[in-house]
Amino acid sequence: MEPLPSQSNPPPARKPPQISLGFLMLVMIVFAVMSAGFLYASRIDIIQDELDSLLGRELTMDEGTQGRLPHLVFLLFTLTSPLILAALLSTGVSVMRMMDRRR
Repeated sequence: MEPLPSQSNPPPARKPPQISLGFLMLVMIVFAVMSAGFLYASRIDIIQDELDSLLGRELTMDEGTQGRLPHLVFLLFTLTSPLILAALLSTGVSVMRMMDRRR
């Protein structure tokens, strides 16, 4: 008695998942923009005070010498940077596709 064909052949091995170079570049750009935002935030007195209170450190009660402008800039950067980044990447991909069609 012969074994059935499906029983004699092992299932084909799956290819390991691959990450494209374009995806790696996209992730690097996103993390670079996030790091720039966090670096800017680390220099704002109001945000440093919030982090100190969150981590249970002693608060320094000095009057804010920077004012509200850096805090507002950080908030605007945080809210608008994903939209700006998406628009820039979409424009870049569209330009690359348009250049490939012309070839």
